Amino acid sequence: MGLFKKTQNCLFVEEEESYNWAAPKSSISQKMLYLSLMFVVMGLLFSLLR
Repeated sequence: MGLFKKTQNCLFVEEEESYNWAAPKSSISQKMLYLSLMFVVMGLLFSLLR
């Protein structure tokens, strides 16, 4: 019978190669991260002063 035929699900395809989910950080993205953190800290400090 072909009712319980084992098929491969296209959503969960396992491959032998290793996954690299995290892309290497470029210097521009790192600078943008530091800049946004600086603005958040500055906003917190200004809110404390008011």
